[in-house]
Amino acid sequence: MGIIEIRNLTYNYPQSDQPALREVSLTVNEGEIVVLMGHTGCGKSTLCLALNGIIPHAIGGSFSGEVVVDGLNTLESTIPELASRVGMVFQNPETQLFSARVISEVAFGPENLALPREEIIERVKWAIEATRLRGYEDRPPMSLSGGEKQQVALASALAMRPKILVLDEPTSELDPAGTYRIFSMVKEMREKFGITFIIVEHKEEAVKMADRVVLMKDGMVICDGDPRTVFSNIKAVSECMVRPPQVSQLFYLLSNSGLNIEKIPITHEEAARVIRGILEKRSGEDLGRIRLKEHREISTAGKNSKPVIEFLNVSYQYRNGPMAIRDLNLKIYEGEFVAVIGHNGSGKTTMMKLINGLLLPTKGDVLVNSLNTKDLTVSEMAKTVGYIFQNPDHQIFSFTVWDEVAFGPKNLDLPPEEVESRVKEALKIVGLWEMRERHPFTLSRGQRQRLAVASVLAMHPKIIILDEPTTGQDEVAINQIMTLVDRLRREGRTIIMVTHDMSIVTKYAERTIVLRKGEVLMDGPTRDVFLKPEVLRESLVDVPPIMKLAGELSNYGVPKGILTVEEMYNFIVGR
Repeated sequence: MGIIEIRNLTYNYPQSDQPALREVSLTVNEGEIVVLMGHTGCGKSTLCLALNGIIPHAIGGSFSGEVVVDGLNTLESTIPELASRVGMVFQNPETQLFSARVISEVAFGPENLALPREEIIERVKWAIEATRLRGYEDRPPMSLSGGEKQQVALASALAMRPKILVLDEPTSELDPAGTYRIFSMVKEMREKFGITFIIVEHKEEAVKMADRVVLMKDGMVICDGDPRTVFSNIKAVSECMVRPPQVSQLFYLLSNSGLNIEKIPITHEEAARVIRGILEKRSGEDLGRIRLKEHREISTAGKNSKPVIEFLNVSYQYRNGPMAIRDLNLKIYEGEFVAVIGHNGSGKTTMMKLINGLLLPTKGDVLVNSLNTKDLTVSEMAKTVGYIFQNPDHQIFSFTVWDEVAFGPKNLDLPPEEVESRVKEALKIVGLWEMRERHPFTLSRGQRQRLAVASVLAMHPKIIILDEPTTGQDEVAINQIMTLVDRLRREGRTIIMVTHDMSIVTKYAERTIVLRKGEVLMDGPTRDVFLKPEVLRESLVDVPPIMKLAGELSNYGVPKGILTVEEMYNFIVGR
């Protein structure tokens, strides 16, 4: 018998006639790391909430079947009883932060276990070190960046050292180095304390460390097995709208072109071994035939375009806080697609808020279309600059999805038929048309993110800022959003995207700005930036797996500058 036993679980949320979970049966053994994956709204978070009794005790609804956690039946046990065995980090870290200082937040759980003072101190110190929060002990949690808040929520859960730890997208707002550290810590805690982990994740780093991957679709378990077996089931992966690891995507393309692979690789090391064999069979004259084209079709940006955003010796310091931006000088041109990357707390979000006037420089000036943001109101800025926040809940306030998207166009005093046309177009683009009468907070986090995108799109701004637009999204939604954003760029909109997803950066952005501690570390064409991995690492940024694979195969004529799966595929098949 496993430490978690789920038998025929079916669950409906209150006032919903559609089951969120349908006949789910799952056994998890003690000490396993199980990763749940599936499309947005497939039931992953709902299943997590059923493990600690929040469903059904706190939320209500219709519950049938049985969930047994470490010998406790969740229907017969209270939430406090279950909390002593099951720790949980929610998808939105802000929902579980309430203390005035980081150290108090992390210490709260161990203190309520009435542990000896020495053990509390040891646990808190360990959790803070493990999550890279040293130096933040006295900072208010709500003053931190999204990624830093996520680290605090993780530290608080880790300090409890429960037998089971449920992590709902624990690294969605973390930089690559933070993601690596958290997953390394997960493995360490499993080995050191025998903790069982249930992790909802979209990132391939989670796949690499998992004992099992469980794919879900429409509230049901579709596939369950070790990662290589699961990702070799291309049909199930596609049906569940899961984003495969980059090297797995490469081998899906190779399989479609006739290559017979028994198990799909999930790491660049595994992929390199297979591809070496393929390349060794090719004649020497075939090698190196690929010539890397310009990474993207270059828009009108550059010398022939005018700057739409200018930072002139800009610095920004938060009240009683650190200097977030230091002496920033740069220009962004009309029609550019610019990615802004860097470690958590590097100043990315601060830079974005300076562009749309939510923040005004402590020193220097920010010009948007040659107008100083100090001379404009936020509402005036909103007509030109559309801002999609890192946390969609910060910009959602209406009672229906339709009203949320219609709010902006109505305030532009547009004719009713134009408002209706814009709302309909935006909701269909992001796949929320069928949910237009729903309350926004009945949507999943990923769906709320798409709602925020729709609200901005309906305003038709000339400059669009996306702060982590793909967080919590399934593969289909990511493709929809990025295809749309790319189309807007081709139409002449200026796109500025903050993200920790390097595969998105390398696929779509023509220019990349790397921030480190509020300063520009690098700024240039995306391929040029990513050809300097040693400099990127100074801002805790890592190159995507497909570039690592290219590096592993450089002795076989593979260009180190390969950025995308498509470029690698073209090289291997000799195009």
